[in-house]
Amino acid sequence: MNSKISEAIEYLLKQDLANMPAGKYPVNDDFYYMVQEYTSRAEADCHLESHQKYVDIQWLISGVEAIDCTSVEGLEVEKEYNPEKDVTFWKEPAEMMRCVLSGGSYVILLPENAHKPCIAVGEPAPVKKVVAKVKIA
Repeated sequence: MNSKISEAIEYLLKQDLANMPAGKYPVNDDFYYMVQEYTSRAEADCHLESHQKYVDIQWLISGVEAIDCTSVEGLEVEKEYNPEKDVTFWKEPAEMMRCVLSGGSYVILLPENAHKPCIAVGEPAPVKKVVAKVKIA
């Protein structure tokens, strides 16, 4: 695993994430994280995306959420890459892998991993999540 990613995970483990208010928390030039609180959404209301400059560590603090994942290889672009927001949106393929996260679990999403976060498991419900961004490019 990339040492920057390992360091970010170690840093997050030492934080009291459950009691942090929503917001953006810069750590250094290569790493920041956002504490988010929202209601998970119907799958149709979520979007498949990927990033080029940052690895995402999506860490659920409370609630349950599904994240669909697939390789960007062979995907058709829906919205071209936006360098300011470091995001490309993709048309969905026929099949994707589904990860279901609950409190304390996380997933590491590399630039070659398109992902569709925020999906409700069952009915939409409150979620508290940290999205850590680790710069790799």
